[in-house]
Amino acid sequence: MHFPLALLLSVVSGLVLVLGGWMFAAKKTWNEEHLDVFIAIGAGYILAVALLDMIPESLKVSSSTMLFVIGGYLIVHLFEHVFTPHFHFGEETHEHLVSHVVSASALIGLAVHNFFSGVAIGSGMIADLSVGWVIFLGTVLHKLPEGFTISSIMFVSHQRRRYAIFSTIALALASVVGTLMVYVFEMKSWGIKDAALGLSAGTFIHVATTDLIPRINDSHKRWMPMMIFVGVALFLLTQGFLHI
Repeated sequence: MHFPLALLLSVVSGLVLVLGGWMFAAKKTWNEEHLDVFIAIGAGYILAVALLDMIPESLKVSSSTMLFVIGGYLIVHLFEHVFTPHFHFGEETHEHLVSHVVSASALIGLAVHNFFSGVAIGSGMIADLSVGWVIFLGTVLHKLPEGFTISSIMFVSHQRRRYAIFSTIALALASVVGTLMVYVFEMKSWGIKDAALGLSAGTFIHVATTDLIPRINDSHKRWMPMMIFVGVALFLLTQGFLHI
């Protein structure tokens, strides 16, 4: 058993994520245009995570994945447009650029994503030490941009830096908990993995395509929508390093 090493690697990946959040929060002031850049990059990034990582991973173990995906999408839609029927993106929030529902959805989705990143690290270490290292390298490459992504979304939603920092700490802890759970139950796979990843992917798709991207497309800066491509490219770049 390589539990101490797996736990250490999970903690390291979490610290990298917190570093990304701290780098965003360390800047004293952000004007709206700069925030839009981060939101656009974050939208592209979480859209790529959902479509190119979470859904394919879930499809490996369940043929019902897409039912969970649409379920996750509809859950966010329910809370934004049914339970709060007067919600209009960017209006009722006044000084807030993103609604609290959007930021909470992004945080929960990334928490689940990080939990299973921790599960993957622990499971890899159980299977083979070299496999565990490969999984760690693949996950840690995502952590810095994930820190930027969740920090920017939480900041524009709550207008407080402590929300940005606390959110990255929560995601880091989710990864550590995932690794711990593997060794507590000595499990290589989880019956709820397909459901959790599918639901989270659906929330990501809603947050990116329904909430964030329309705001970016309404920007007076014609180049701003191109930043969504940057977010997708950032994910593909980090994925590419894994296959070098």
